[in-house]
Amino acid sequence: MSALDTTTLADALAQLFALRARGADPYLDAKAALRAGSGEVLRAYAHIRDALAPGQRVLDWGCRHGAMSWLARRDVGANLELHGCDVCDAHEYADCHALSGLVYRRIEHPWRLDYADESFDTIVAAGTLEHVPNDGESLTELWRVLKPDGALVVTHLPNAGSWSEWLSRRWFPAQAHARRYRLAAFRERLLHHGFEPQRWGRHQLMPASLPASLLRHRGVARAVDAIQPLNALENVWPLRALAATLWIVARKRRGF
Repeated sequence: MSALDTTTLADALAQLFALRARGADPYLDAKAALRAGSGEVLRAYAHIRDALAPGQRVLDWGCRHGAMSWLARRDVGANLELHGCDVCDAHEYADCHALSGLVYRRIEHPWRLDYADESFDTIVAAGTLEHVPNDGESLTELWRVLKPDGALVVTHLPNAGSWSEWLSRRWFPAQAHARRYRLAAFRERLLHHGFEPQRWGRHQLMPASLPASLLRHRGVARAVDAIQPLNALENVWPLRALAATLWIVARKRRGF
């Protein structure tokens, strides 16, 4: 695949963000408010794109507004069959899903998915696994609907050692994650559930979004944008232990 065109994809993200009125979605507001927010999404997508190819059938699990699907559409092209599922009603993000040509289906069960066995070539789980009621049952279900040798790409998995997660728990508990993971242990869990980890790493040493109460201070927002180059150190020991999230690409094991 050709080099990632970050300029074009940044413009595409801005187009997606513009669909939502300010205040309608706090998550999108936070991403749109800072250059760092869009940059973080693009950097996360870079881990996903190597698992994508024209002609694939792709599931964006927990898609919400479908930012990763929209980037995939713009990056890979029209010859990509995009499906998405989440717990929200279809009308909530219908405009976003229409933009990317994503076929949306609402999830009606804590972990069961209304798709046939071996339905997808690639499954993207971008900031989803840590929120589901039972991550083990969900991994089993993702294995079921993924084709043999298909790719599962997990991004934005909260890192147990994250310094920003520690600050959130202390000062902004509503934004902290109740479930956090260690990379080595999560790789073992994937093996237990029938996946073979292929590539992995840490993501986002420096925060890319802020609580709304802090975004009102322009100096703070400018500072967050200014420190983003330090994310080049996110996989350098020992700083990598402090990164905000983890990412991993795994393949479905045959004969499991």
